[in-house]
Amino acid sequence: METKDQQIKHIVVGMALGVLAQDVSAVTSSKMAFEFAFNHAWRNWSRARQFPSVTGHDPGNLFWIGVAKSERRQGVCAAWRTGRWSEPYIAYQDWTVKECLDLHADERASAADWVDLGRLYVSEFKPEEVRQ
Repeated sequence: METKDQQIKHIVVGMALGVLAQDVSAVTSSKMAFEFAFNHAWRNWSRARQFPSVTGHDPGNLFWIGVAKSERRQGVCAAWRTGRWSEPYIAYQDWTVKECLDLHADERASAADWVDLGRLYVSEFKPEEVRQ
């Protein structure tokens, strides 16, 4: 059984890939919008129950904290840079989003599941809160 931190790390990487798969280069770093979009996407994602540590009334805060730690992580295929914008990026040189999605997929969530989560997440932002 994975720890809560391991589950969050897995979700942070998967979401980075899912957002990149939408041709989105960044979303707002406004904490309220960032967490609200995650909470909505998480509630509507069919695979959320595969990550039992990410529950409660505000899983978006766990995601927010995980994204903040993301850039310093080693050995992950994707991560997030944060500032005014939260920018997902591929950490492995010369790898595509699809290659990373295939690597990241497991019995809990397929590559298509992560793309679906990214779509649900991005769809919650206002147009000015997303960079294509």
